[in-house]
Amino acid sequence: MSFEEVHEKVNERLTRKVDSVCNEFAVDAAKLEELTEYFIESMNAGLQPLPQGQDASTYRNMPMIPSFVTGKPNGSERGLFLAADLGGTNFRVCSVNLHGDHTFTLRQLKSPIPQEFLEDEHVSSHELFSYLARRTSVFLRKHHPEMLLADDGSMPKELKLGFTFSYPVQQKGLGSGTLIRWTKGFKIKDTVGKDVVQLYQRELDAQQLEFVRAVALTNDTVGTFLAHCYRSGDANSADSGEISDPVIGCIFGTGTNGCYMEKIENIKKLPLEFRSQLLREGKTHMIINTEWGSFDNELKHLPSTKYDVAIDQKYSSNPGFHLFEKRVSGMFLGEILRNVLIDLHADGLIFCQYKTYEQLPHRLRSPFELSSEVLSHIEIDDSTGLRETELSLLQALRLPTTPEERAEIQRIVRAISRRSAYLAAVPIAGILIKTDALHQHYHGEVEIGCDGSVVEYYPGFRSMLRHALSLSPLGPDGERKVHIRIAKDGSGVGAALCALVA
Repeated sequence: MSFEEVHEKVNERLTRKVDSVCNEFAVDAAKLEELTEYFIESMNAGLQPLPQGQDASTYRNMPMIPSFVTGKPNGSERGLFLAADLGGTNFRVCSVNLHGDHTFTLRQLKSPIPQEFLEDEHVSSHELFSYLARRTSVFLRKHHPEMLLADDGSMPKELKLGFTFSYPVQQKGLGSGTLIRWTKGFKIKDTVGKDVVQLYQRELDAQQLEFVRAVALTNDTVGTFLAHCYRSGDANSADSGEISDPVIGCIFGTGTNGCYMEKIENIKKLPLEFRSQLLREGKTHMIINTEWGSFDNELKHLPSTKYDVAIDQKYSSNPGFHLFEKRVSGMFLGEILRNVLIDLHADGLIFCQYKTYEQLPHRLRSPFELSSEVLSHIEIDDSTGLRETELSLLQALRLPTTPEERAEIQRIVRAISRRSAYLAAVPIAGILIKTDALHQHYHGEVEIGCDGSVVEYYPGFRSMLRHALSLSPLGPDGERKVHIRIAKDGSGVGAALCALVA
């Protein structure tokens, strides 16, 4: 058999294998309906008290965490507040001046999380929160030196701070919450079970920033929702004549999560006396942080491939948890592709110039070396011979490829991103159905405030998500009433709004 014939047979086998892989990542209308129904069921279960003897740290279903925020901003709020945001890769400190007219002024300092804090499980809570407090001090010295010492030498006036902490916490009030478990790479064991607001405040005090009072703890999704409400207010659709209510705040970035407003009477996990008190005060709803990254950790309904299993069990810091997030979020899209490519090489179908796994480029063998940004370039590459894909893989992985290989890699990328976007539609559809949000007003429409690099920058993600919404139980008519808005600076402005009401 000639070399050309052998090459052609290898390409045929590769195409058939990629067909099979892409089929594994497919999500159809029937699966969307099944998942949406189970998502609503999971929400209702999560609003109930924890089962007898069940510890929050080992609870595998959606936590459905009460935020203790019982109202939505309307855009008239005023004041100067600090906000701190510990995310997946950066720590941000902001000052937010709310002007009371749906606008605000924001100053910020962004600092990367030191890599050792993510890699070394022996790092302590003191080291992490001391770093956060030191960066807070640097921000104040740089942007607000006038706050540090009054002209007459008196102590500075108290400055309220809202702390956006984007990890599962057991929240017991607006200003208190204990860490349930880390996600997104952190492994600091001695933080679990501790009040993260107290840990941060203790280190602020140690930096002689006693006048900064961490008074509110919130999640990035809650912050995104509040910030979107502040910007939107009652005038968001005056020109169109439509009533358009903010209903969901969500993140599709390094991780994924969402929140919404639930009737207080339905939040059975809150003590009856507390619920009754809130209702007597005229409060009817409370924002619930769903932590939907943990949807279906039991894998009763979520689609699962061997690549998903390998990533969860071999490469993630929290095996068995956040399994929805590991199929949707930007942190894992590139890792899914990397695992598929390794598998295709093991079958002798791709990168055949490398005879063994050990001969593959080091970066291809390194977990989480392939970012979703690389996938975004491959997704829309229409250059001759997929030249842009070739350059992206060379730059990211030092990996040479043939035109045939690049064509198949692009098919895999599109299958991975499509599954991500289709699954992202499930919680949105589930919440809209559970809250009956589309039928609250005649001809009413709803807004979804979104933040995160995937929903904002990944090519076609929002279009694919919308298509999935039309295939979901919402149907095409429901999908047309949904407006997906990018809500920038949500974690900062939202945390400031939480501090305002504390």
